[in-house]
Amino acid sequence: MKKWLKIVLIIVAVGVVAAGGLIAYVYLKPHRDVSKEQGVQLSAQKIFDAFKTNEADANTKYLDKAIEMTGEVSDVTTNQDGNVVVNFKTNDPLFVINCTFKTNPGQLKPGQTITFKGICTGYIPDANVVINEGVLVK
Repeated sequence: MKKWLKIVLIIVAVGVVAAGGLIAYVYLKPHRDVSKEQGVQLSAQKIFDAFKTNEADANTKYLDKAIEMTGEVSDVTTNQDGNVVVNFKTNDPLFVINCTFKTNPGQLKPGQTITFKGICTGYIPDANVVINEGVLVK
């Protein structure tokens, strides 16, 4: 076998082993349990105002952090994965705080005030703030 072919096969083998290790690392690491984390406590309006006023600053404070948020339910739906999604009202009727539950929270109704804890995953400008992996606190 030619020397260059051996080198190529070794590089491919190392690449396959590295890719396998990366896949195992990503898929086998434990998932966050937001119910056991201490959340940053604030109202739905406050987190919305923070992102609308200064997105970069709000990202520093809230992005990928546990958020414990209290607010009024605007509407309740189910997403394509079968998870319950609650939109919280803000003072702007075109914008909501979009919160996806990890487990079914039971019966929620528009107009009800609840406390939700989840992981802030960002802000979609001109749309909403997104919080996922949530649980109902009260």
